[in-house]
Amino acid sequence: MRKIWITLVAMLMVFSVAACSSGNNGTNGNKGASPSPTNETKETAAPDEGKKADPVTLKFFTALADRSNGAGKIEQAIIDSYMAENPNVKIEVEALQDEPYKAKIKVYASTDALPDIIQAWGQTSFIKPLIDNNMLLELNESEFDSSNFVPGAKDGFSQDGKLYGLPRGTDFLVIYYNKKLFDDNGLSVPTTTAELLEVSKQLRAKGINPIATNAMEGWSLPIWFEYAAQRHTGDFNKMDAVLKGEGKFSGDADFLAAAQDIAALAENKGLADGFLTADYGTSRNLFGQGQAAMYVMGNWEAGLATDENFPEEFRNNVGAISYPASDKGKATDVAAWYGGGYSVSKTSKNTEAAVAFLKYFFAPENWAKQVWETGSGTPAQKFDQFLTGNETALQKQLVDIFSAMTSSSGTPVHDNGTDEFKTKVMEAHQKLFGKQITPEQFLTEMDAAVAVLK
Repeated sequence: MRKIWITLVAMLMVFSVAACSSGNNGTNGNKGASPSPTNETKETAAPDEGKKADPVTLKFFTALADRSNGAGKIEQAIIDSYMAENPNVKIEVEALQDEPYKAKIKVYASTDALPDIIQAWGQTSFIKPLIDNNMLLELNESEFDSSNFVPGAKDGFSQDGKLYGLPRGTDFLVIYYNKKLFDDNGLSVPTTTAELLEVSKQLRAKGINPIATNAMEGWSLPIWFEYAAQRHTGDFNKMDAVLKGEGKFSGDADFLAAAQDIAALAENKGLADGFLTADYGTSRNLFGQGQAAMYVMGNWEAGLATDENFPEEFRNNVGAISYPASDKGKATDVAAWYGGGYSVSKTSKNTEAAVAFLKYFFAPENWAKQVWETGSGTPAQKFDQFLTGNETALQKQLVDIFSAMTSSSGTPVHDNGTDEFKTKVMEAHQKLFGKQITPEQFLTEMDAAVAVLK
């Protein structure tokens, strides 16, 4: 899988200076502030003076369903600000959760009625069919030079040297943990895969749910397995080789050992009670309300430390670690990829207006600044100039994980093929984590999934 090549020296220097100058002990100085673009951006986005712009309506389809918290709140704030500064433009938002979104985008595509701006994922299973069917507008990459995307961030949105979308964030899977639960029970945060199993056993023995995640939706489990496999192989690329037909899952000692690690966690009830029927909101709430000690989820959950829906005691005690290491895989080997972003429909009657909005959206002072300062994730744009020293302790830990990264997984395994492949992969993982099949049967099912790609 592709390596992420990011130069972070400048970012780290700025962060270090900012952190050293802060006396805020990791609290978020912008807590409670409403996101809004700066005056600098407003000036560049204003229509030409003396011209009355024609009215434009843009349909905007997004998978950020929560418009009152986190990334969805920022997305909506930028939209509202753009409309206020460009009164001729009306942006109609339709927001759904990930899986309902992906189901409805197929309906739009089948009727050749894509909204003007859609959320897109730079993953083969999502964006390639849209590109191949000539549904997405080719973007002029030079128009977004000032957006300062990090190197490699746009690769998943490109095909044959042409750009068809822009990435919103850098995603990587981590383990969040409740420091107080660990301290109160005399437990140490795991640094190795063996310790992860052991601490899960100890938590379960004390009547505490060890690990929460959204297993009902399925997509987090294959990324988790990529970690388990890499810790045995020392290389994220080995799984890619299997997808290319250069090997099999069955009969491979490393993949078997990884599946056995997951099976051992399941056998020792390392997963939270009812995890197979827990969706995203349920698993997040279980962790945020102090009913699970750990939570396997992406870096976009930096807002856990500031979400006032959760008790203050929890917000002050939530931390993050990279997936524990092994003798072959380091904690700096991270399951990371560039996730959701935006594309413009080629059949839109307002392509110029849609592109103008994206230029505004990705002005660094808008999305990158706000998503970082509110703790809502890690942008796919350089954001070193926005590090203030007032970041929460959780944000600092996530920056540390990001900056220490020495290798990355690239596009998650289940997003490297067709919908049928994705379904088969997620179902195989749900059965492995749910103790419904053996590790050997799991590898056989993974090979069956790969077979549909041939």
